[in-house]
Amino acid sequence: MDPYEVLCIEKSASEEEIKNKFKDMLEDYTKTQDEMTKQKIHTLKAAYDMLINGNSYIEIRRLIEKNNFTEAEVKLNVINNANSAEWNYLQGFIAVQKQWFDSGLNYFKKAIELDPNNVEYLNSLNKLQTRVIDSIAKYGKQNVKPNSNNINACSGGNNSNNNGGMC
Repeated sequence: MDPYEVLCIEKSASEEEIKNKFKDMLEDYTKTQDEMTKQKIHTLKAAYDMLINGNSYIEIRRLIEKNNFTEAEVKLNVINNANSAEWNYLQGFIAVQKQWFDSGLNYFKKAIELDPNNVEYLNSLNKLQTRVIDSIAKYGKQNVKPNSNNINACSGGNNSNNNGGMC
């Protein structure tokens, strides 16, 4: 998808021009409801997010590559766009690094729901699901039940202090 083409703007458009065009097109789409309106709005929002937050996502990916997960998470929280596939994917990646597998799975699933053809998102979800299945099999052999919130988040789910699943 070419976000400039979707928004019918030049590549030299300013941030203000992008925002104004997005607002105008969104108003037009909501006035002319048809069976394709939902998909058009979804595509429009994805293009807008890519142009407005694209550089931030690149910076966040660089932070993640440098294992600076705390700063990456702070920058994601500033963007706070749960309707963005990339935002959900990156949140999921950070959750997995914290060993919050359930949260990671949910973020990855949301990213794929928003961008179902993204191979990177699909591969990450598949790898995480395989990791979870392997962990469950490992715990099954050891007769240990992982906690229901996050597998392996509390050293294998062996929650001896009975505080509702928190470590």
